[in-house]
Amino acid sequence: MISTLYVIIIALLSMVAARPNLQRRGLPGAVYYCDGENFSGKHCTWLEPNEVCHQLEPGFIKSLGPDPDGTCTLFKDAKCTAGQELMTVRFPGKGSGLPDSVAFKCSPNSNSRREGTVELAAKTLDLDDRLAGGVGSMERVEHLAEIVRMEEDGFSEGLIGLKKKVYY
Repeated sequence: MISTLYVIIIALLSMVAARPNLQRRGLPGAVYYCDGENFSGKHCTWLEPNEVCHQLEPGFIKSLGPDPDGTCTLFKDAKCTAGQELMTVRFPGKGSGLPDSVAFKCSPNSNSRREGTVELAAKTLDLDDRLAGGVGSMERVEHLAEIVRMEEDGFSEGLIGLKKKVYY
């Protein structure tokens, strides 16, 4: 009886200590949006954090999802002018019910530490074998020059992986 209880306690303690570095995923200030409701449609895009005013056709965005610790503001005008805000959207976003806007701008929340979060995440995440090629993996490092060239080129040949089931 005592040995069984001892084994259970050790097992529970080891599970608690197994992943001391869990972190939220996402990049504060990044956003995913689609021209269809509930993140559907023909055109869905993810934008990295940049705090730029993005102009679109009126009513194009039907669903908008900022990453954790980020906020997006929809505007009436194409220059994202203060005082012309229509709606502010926070994580996890809105799948429908967005007003017709012509521009939006996303940024990390004021209490967010975007650069530190990204750097820390890259250094401390335990890599999952199912995510070969992820940030910090040796496979990604081996192909980094090629990945950078593809990003600079704007993925003119499409986004095709170098190897099946490997995500860069």
